[in-house]
Amino acid sequence: MSPLREAVLLVNGKSRRGRDLYDAAHLRLVDAGFHFHKAGAFRQMDQLLGLVDDAIRSEIPLIVVGGGDGTLSSVAQKLIGTKTTLGVLPLGTGNAFARDLGISPDLNLALPVIMSGETRMVDLGEANGSVFVNIASVGLTTEIAKSLDPTLKRTLGKAAYIAAVWRALARVKPFWVTLSTENGLAKFETLQVVIGCGRFHAGPFQLSEAASIDSGKLSLYALQTARKSALLKLALNLTFGHHGRLEEVHTEETAGGTLRTDPKRKVTVDGEISQRTPLEFKILPAALRVLVPHSADISPMSEQSV
Repeated sequence: MSPLREAVLLVNGKSRRGRDLYDAAHLRLVDAGFHFHKAGAFRQMDQLLGLVDDAIRSEIPLIVVGGGDGTLSSVAQKLIGTKTTLGVLPLGTGNAFARDLGISPDLNLALPVIMSGETRMVDLGEANGSVFVNIASVGLTTEIAKSLDPTLKRTLGKAAYIAAVWRALARVKPFWVTLSTENGLAKFETLQVVIGCGRFHAGPFQLSEAASIDSGKLSLYALQTARKSALLKLALNLTFGHHGRLEEVHTEETAGGTLRTDPKRKVTVDGEISQRTPLEFKILPAALRVLVPHSADISPMSEQSV
């Protein structure tokens, strides 16, 4: 038996599709020759993460995790510095990390990556000691997270974000930012700051034209205005990563730094409101061993391929 056929399968039973798709995933992987030391769908994250700890101690070579970006970032934090490989089943709503890896949210396309994908080392981000696989953000996105109804998110998926966005736009208030990185010091009033590890966030939006999940850099962008009308212009340019060309948008690629706000603001990390400013952030280069499709291109896409 191949070493990567010795595994555990852990699915977040609270994720939108987790409970429904766990049985199908388990059956197909067993039929493909996988031996699971532990497998199940769990509604309590503490229980799921405890089983991750058990698998690491037992030197299980592969941990297959089904869930959204928040679940995956919690597991990824535990895998740093180990020889364990992460297998990703994107069962959340946004699935930005899976998109960066080239893994489809369609279970029929995601499972073959677990069965025969190749191993790749990818970057992770860190914000005040918490690991993220996608983004840490302050401002509008935090208001969206606060406005998002968990029940509607599970039942309606991406459609639940529409009402949350409108509520967030009405509530978001400007704040001052002082940003310090190896690129220098910047201070401006804003409605939104995003620090990303990878290429995509919020669905198809690109963090920057140069963003990549194995670049060894974080991609940061922020509005340099308090005008809410600028958010629409920003959104229109995010799809192709062209927002960095806008005069009212600050962008940079950075190894890390410090973000201070006045007044202090809550920080959303991979969809969970879990931190407050000031925020110390940094890149963790090649920190996670993960299965990706064979010959997956997880470097920046050209405009022609978008």
